[in-house]
Formats: sequence, C-alpha cells, structure tokens
Amino acid sequence: MKILTINPWIYDFAAYDYWLKPYGFLNLLAYLQKYEADIDYIDCVGKKISHDTWGRGKYYSEEITKPETYQNIPRHFKRYGLSVDEFTAKLDHKKQYDYILITSSMTYWYGALVDTVKILRAHYPKVPIILGGTYATLCREHAKNTIGVDEVFTNMELEQFFAKLNIPYEQKDFYNTLPQWDFFYPESEYVVVKSSWGCPFNCSYCANPYLFKGFLRLDIDKVFDYIKKYSRLSKNFVLYDDAFFYEPAYAKELLKKIAALNAGLLFHTPNALHWKYLDIELAKLLKACGFAMPCFGMETMDDNLQKEWGGKTGREELEHGVALLQQAGYKKGEYAVYLLLGYPGQDLNRLKNDLEFLNNLGVKVSLAEFSPVPHTSIFDKYSAAFQEPLLQNNSIFSCHEPDKMKAFWEIKNYAKKLNDTLRV
Repeated sequence: MKILTINPWIYDFAAYDYWLKPYGFLNLLAYLQKYEADIDYIDCVGKKISHDTWGRGKYYSEEITKPETYQNIPRHFKRYGLSVDEFTAKLDHKKQYDYILITSSMTYWYGALVDTVKILRAHYPKVPIILGGTYATLCREHAKNTIGVDEVFTNMELEQFFAKLNIPYEQKDFYNTLPQWDFFYPESEYVVVKSSWGCPFNCSYCANPYLFKGFLRLDIDKVFDYIKKYSRLSKNFVLYDDAFFYEPAYAKELLKKIAALNAGLLFHTPNALHWKYLDIELAKLLKACGFAMPCFGMETMDDNLQKEWGGKTGREELEHGVALLQQAGYKKGEYAVYLLLGYPGQDLNRLKNDLEFLNNLGVKVSLAEFSPVPHTSIFDKYSAAFQEPLLQNNSIFSCHEPDKMKAFWEIKNYAKKLNDTLRV
C-alpha cells in the first residue's frame, strides 16, 4: 500500500517554530509502516529562515489574501513554510498512491487545508484523501463541509480508520509505536518525544481530555532507547507530554536512565510541567538531564480561578517549587511559567502585580494569549459567537475587545521588560 502523507501549511498572522512537529501524525505513520505501508511524507511547514541553538526559528513566509473574516484586522496574513511551487515540486506525478492522508492542527488554520486539497486534487484526481488530526477532531462537521476531502476521521475513530485500510488496530501497541524520526526528518535540529498520552487533569480552557480519553504511559525502555538512538541526530529533545510528572516514580526512573547517559542533551518542555509533583529529587534530575528553561503551567495566580479551572496547582506550590529548583542549581531566569492573557473577566492590574511577584522569584513568564477552544467548558460561554474556527485564533481574539487592546500590548511589553531583567 502506497500512501502520500502531508503536514499542511500554517495560514496565520504570526507563526514561529517553537518545536512544532505533528507527533501524533508521525506516530500513526510509524504504525502504518509496521504493516509495510510505503509512506511518502511532505512537511509543508518544513522551511525556516533562522535558527537558534535550541532548534527553534522563523519560518519562511509569503503574504497571502486575508479571509473575509479577517478583513478588518490591520495585520499581514501569511502562508508559513514551503512556497506553493516547492510543494508541488515534491509531488511525484508518476507514483500511484492508494491514499492521501492529511493531518491538521489549530482549528483556525483550516484555510491551508482547503488550498492543499485543491492542489492534491489537481495532481491526483482519483486518489481518496483522508483528513485527521486536531481540527478534524474538534470541528468534525465543519471539516466535512469545508475542506473537500473524501473522509474525515477524528481521534476517537482510529479503529474505523485502520479498518478502512485493512490494518489491525490495538491501542496499546499503537501508542507505543514510536516514529522513526530520521525517516521523517533526517537533518532535524530537534527530536520530539512523548512518554505518555493524555492528561489526568480536566482544565476548563483545555481540550486535551477530549482529544485523548484517559492517560496512558509508554514503556520506559522504549522511550529511553528512542532518546538514546536519536541523541546522535540532535542534542535537543522536546518533551510533548501533557503531564510528565504525573506518577512521579515513572518520571524519576526515566530521568535517571537519561542522566546516566551523560550525553550532553538538552530537554525542552513547551507543554509545561506541574508544580504539584515537583520534589527535590525531580528538581535535581531535571538539572542533571539538561532541562533548559523548564516551563511550568500556572495560567493564573488567582487561587479561586485555579480551583474553578481544575485546581492543578497554587501559589504555595509555585513558591515551594522555585525554592527546589534553586536548591537543585537553577539560577534566577533559568525557569519559566505560562500565564494566560485575555480570558473572560481578567483583572489586568492583578496580572501586572503577578508578573512583578514572579519576577522577584526569578521566574520568567510566557504569556499565552487566550482564545476559546471547542469542547471545553469555557468555550460554551462563547459557542454561538465563535463557531467559525477563524474566530478562535488567539492572535486576534483581543480584537473582539478593542477597548482592551492597548492594555493587552502594554502588559505584553511589561512582561518582556521584566523577563529581560532575568537574562542569564
């Protein structure tokens, strides 16, 4: 069976490679390869024009026409990644494919999917095109009615998907099948790794519990062997776990194996770690394994909101955690937290005070701009107004409250100013 597989472009006002790779899609493709599927893979976002020492960088981009929904937004709208000509040049016109598989990520990037499918239809008019991924799962009906593919499968329909391809599906085997990273990215600046799927928490702003039901740990030896194998390819590893510290004994056992490698690796945590489970042993293991700027989830310093949103942490746990990191050898400015900006009813003066409090603790802050995500409890407050996925874009969500836009920018600039005082 021959399959063409596509990671599509990003269409947005801004995009940056903060270790963005479609790991779930690669996991699925690796499972197909186990059953001898012949995979051709094209990453439309795989073109950058700058690179830092941690593997991040700016994507190549070209300005494109803004959708009608965005006409009043005074910003340039762009296609990020390969040019159209570069994409079409990668399509093998002579190869006969049985299927074309396309993944999806942010709901508001769906315009890229529409254009990708149009190009693929022109080149392979008789090949069935199947769409999956995050957007397909969160906005299934919209995807079915908009993208122009033959079929849409959600994350909950993997068994049906594999049945269509006449391939057996066993959940534990599927999620323990790690991608052959150098097949997909032979010259990668970083390698993505997961030691678990899902999240045991149910935060009201997060759709992870909808995207994956439950919490599944991978075999430790498989994860360790994967890291050891690809340490030859890159020294930067990106941990995609949503709850790596949950069940701390597992995390400690894996980290002890990694520390014993003494391979000079760097680990990055864009999905954040949990303060609740941090103890001195874990803090020292983070340092020993090379966790660079470990980032922790906080979202808000308001204890009442923390309880309302899921109660996964609190101010005391944060302060205790900072003390543990410093005891383990981390200096001020070498650890960070995420805080949400722009959620309903947010007190921006309180946020400014929280930024100052965290700065005094030596914590860098990454402000994550809020937007409502389908299938979350917060989204229910907006569902009527934000059914159009383009309106779920966190880059423009603040534009729906123009009276606050100036204050939002002032807060973002203030956070950057405070972070600059912690440069190491």
